[in-house]
Parts: sequence; structure tokens; C-alpha cells
Amino acid sequence: MTEYLTETILGRELNIIFPDTTFIHDKTVPNSGLKTRPDYRSQELKLIVEFDGDQHYRTVQKIKREEKKSDTYRQMGYKVIRIPYFIQLSTQTIKNLFDKEIDYEQTFPHGFVSDKVIMPADFCEMGIRKFLTDLIQFDYIKGDIVESLKSKVKELDDEELVVPHSLNYLLDE
Repeated sequence: MTEYLTETILGRELNIIFPDTTFIHDKTVPNSGLKTRPDYRSQELKLIVEFDGDQHYRTVQKIKREEKKSDTYRQMGYKVIRIPYFIQLSTQTIKNLFDKEIDYEQTFPHGFVSDKVIMPADFCEMGIRKFLTDLIQFDYIKGDIVESLKSKVKELDDEELVVPHSLNYLLDE
């Protein structure tokens, strides 16, 4: 089965990655002073895992709210891991994100491959900066992400529908 990573699938997969750990889904963090809720939280690991969908790249208010939320959780002693919607779980990403050595079969390619995926051309300026930061964090699969953008340009026959002018240089890599 090939599945694009979603928040729901992430929860299921966290139970595979951390079989002896309970994750609390979509509940406020006690004593945080925040009404927002992390996607997944392990109290015993002091770990919060957030799935960043496309709205985390298109709306300045959302980006700023998430930055504040992450800062608050870090100040409370949590490690906060954010997984962008264009990144898929694999043996390599699990090792890099969670420092866990497990053999994991990746079922969907990294990047912008789905027919319904929101492209970087639709990101706000702050979302573009977030995307560039993600490319640095995930440099070990940056080539896959860039190749997916190049493929979308060929598929759609319109570069402007895929990347903003400020990211055109990625297509030359």
C-alpha cells in the first residue's frame, strides 16, 4: 500500500517506531498556558511530534503561532520534532528525526508527488524561508525533493505553478 504521510498515519507509525511508548494525540499540554494542542506527545520521552501540513507554509499567522508553540514546549523541556508534509518516513528519516535504528519500508516518495499537493509557488514569504530551512535539515534527501519539483514542472509544463521566482535556482541543481 502506498500512502502519503498524514497526521493520522504518523500516529499509527509512531506506535511502530516507539512500541512501548504511549503518545497522547491532540490534547493540550498541562501547565503550558497554551490552548493549542500538539499532534502527538509522549510524556515519558518528553517528546512532541508535529506534522506540518501545507497550511504551515502558506499562512504567516499559522507559522508564527507554531513557532511560539514550539518555543513554549522546548522551554518546558520537550524535544519538538516537526515533519513537513513533503517528507515521508523511511529508515533514514526515522534515524535522523528520532535517532532510532529500525528497518522501515518507505511506501511513498519524498517530495511534491501527489496530484493534490500544494506547491512551493503557493507558499507565503515566511513559508518559503521555512521550506529552505527544511531543505537544510533534510539535506540528505534534498535531491529527492528537488527532483520532485523538476518532475512537477515537466508534468504541469509551467514553472510558475511549481516554484516562486525566488526558488527557481533549485531547478538548476
